[in-house]
Amino acid sequence: MSALLDGCTAIARGAWEGGASFAAGYPGSPVTGVLDATAGYPEIRRQWAANEKIALETALGAAWSGARALVVMKHVGLNVAADPLYNAPYTGVRGALVIVVGDDPGASSSQNEQDTRLVAKAAGVPVLEPSSVAEALVFTRLAFEISARHDLPVIVRVTTPIAYGSTGAVAGARWPVPAAAGHARPIQKYLLLPAFVPARHTALIERLSALGASPAARWFCETSLPPAAAAGTRHPVGIVCAGFPAAAVRELCADTVPVLTLGLVHPLPEAPIRAFAQHCERLLVVEESSHYLEDAIRALGLPVARRSHYDGVGSFGPKQLLSDEAPVVNALVQPLIDAAEQRRRHIPILAPRTPGFCAGCSHRGIFSLLAKRDLYVVGDIGCNTLGAIQPYGALHANLCMGASISVLQGYLAALGPDAAQRTIAVLGDSTFFHSGLPAILSAVHNGLPGTVLVLDNAGSAMTGHQQTAHARDAEGWRTLLGALGVPDVRVVDALDLGELDAALDAALATDALSVVVLKGDCVQSLPRKGPTNYRYTVRTDACSGCGDCLKVDCPAIVQLAASAAGGPRKVAITHECIGCGLCSQTCPEHAIVPRTVQTVSPRLARLLAPLPWRRLIRGLRGVAPVRRLLDRFETETY
Repeated sequence: MSALLDGCTAIARGAWEGGASFAAGYPGSPVTGVLDATAGYPEIRRQWAANEKIALETALGAAWSGARALVVMKHVGLNVAADPLYNAPYTGVRGALVIVVGDDPGASSSQNEQDTRLVAKAAGVPVLEPSSVAEALVFTRLAFEISARHDLPVIVRVTTPIAYGSTGAVAGARWPVPAAAGHARPIQKYLLLPAFVPARHTALIERLSALGASPAARWFCETSLPPAAAAGTRHPVGIVCAGFPAAAVRELCADTVPVLTLGLVHPLPEAPIRAFAQHCERLLVVEESSHYLEDAIRALGLPVARRSHYDGVGSFGPKQLLSDEAPVVNALVQPLIDAAEQRRRHIPILAPRTPGFCAGCSHRGIFSLLAKRDLYVVGDIGCNTLGAIQPYGALHANLCMGASISVLQGYLAALGPDAAQRTIAVLGDSTFFHSGLPAILSAVHNGLPGTVLVLDNAGSAMTGHQQTAHARDAEGWRTLLGALGVPDVRVVDALDLGELDAALDAALATDALSVVVLKGDCVQSLPRKGPTNYRYTVRTDACSGCGDCLKVDCPAIVQLAASAAGGPRKVAITHECIGCGLCSQTCPEHAIVPRTVQTVSPRLARLLAPLPWRRLIRGLRGVAPVRRLLDRFETETY
């Protein structure tokens, strides 16, 4: 059966066809959609984990029981899972274990461009690298067979174009596989004591060698020879490629230049590569992220041309095929590069759209306040990174998941406790539970001061609001942080500027560790239909055009054209408003009020305008009968 599938859906389909019965993961672009897509297969039990290490360990436990398990994460998440990743090849998997890793050449949504193939080689884990969406389905399905047959975890490495691309793919039936068979034995295999490790290491080397020389390894090699090379004439250059670049190479060069596409990139299938090299004077290796394949093939003693415009940086493009030692390839590629450059000259240059928080985002309030303070803010991974962008400019460094708290401790250790008054850490609730908890324990243990802001929007918002940890109310946060030994805990409304400002002042004045939890719903999780949240409007007669509300940078607030009479430009609020009330709190003229207030007489509206509408509405909506009445009134007047 043929179907139109995107890369993530194709991988999920391949896992189902391969007999997977369990899937775990941690969200991260570009492969978040894989675990989401497994929801369509009732035979696969799936779960989000608090971090990638836990996800891999959970999947390995399922594989040890004899089941076929899938685990999904992005490339930097594989670093978090390094401990089990490096040990799992020693024990083997018993059932089958496939690790889908999303690499991000060009760093479109990541903090680095690391190459998973290098990590896998060091860990002794086989790597399959599909070059198309259709191959992603097939390779994932076959990865389970390789894992089961060779008793090894197998990585399926995909990059952003494969994960997000769509194409037709042939979907098959689910393969019959044995059910889980109980606990794994013998202990000499699954218990990594020093006495057992050398034997397990030897067994790992033997299993990898057997895979590299197996018929399966040759099956993953696709050779395309032009007529002259097929007739026995040696071609000046042949291209060896893998992954997404292979699709472009085949389309561009396959009729003119010999092309070898490698689907299995570790262990390297040496025999097919040597056989292909017999048709060529030298080899040109085309890949992304690093020189992994080029170095490995050169280590075989084969002549490999150097690419003139490739340093391992950025995503794949035609320039990466250029080589001073491959004029035949240059002749094919250079016209494409020239044509693209010509088109670029005639395309109008459009102003780039700056990324930013959504309208009504609960993170806007705190970064509006931080922008006014002389503080050095250490951020984390997630939506909070948008606080670095103007008009806020209130985030100065970040490193990786959960690192903000640890980096803060380092600053305080080096600069002294007085630095706690001018240095703070900011992270989201998902990153807090991912790897921030141990950092809190360390800070408590070492008696360090400091202020930590946890932006709690109840999920991993930037990747699609997956629930990787149990949501907590205010009392739940106080109980948790109190149990960890945090002496000062505050839970505040993320959209109440007065409450936020007071909590921040109090936390910075505290000599001990202080954690402030900012509770606010992610706007993407709010219902698209149903009662509104009291949208706001501008009383044009009261607006002075001071521009204070524009500093919130909400896309729902727009500046109107200047009037014919001159004077300051006033503002208006568009339909994008979701009623967070943040702009209302910044207006010195009390010109921003709920729409319902605007329906009363102008005199009464002037009297009502100064009320603290954010707090008032929050309090009234906390009473069920009143909430229903107000929702009905708001809906009728909208």
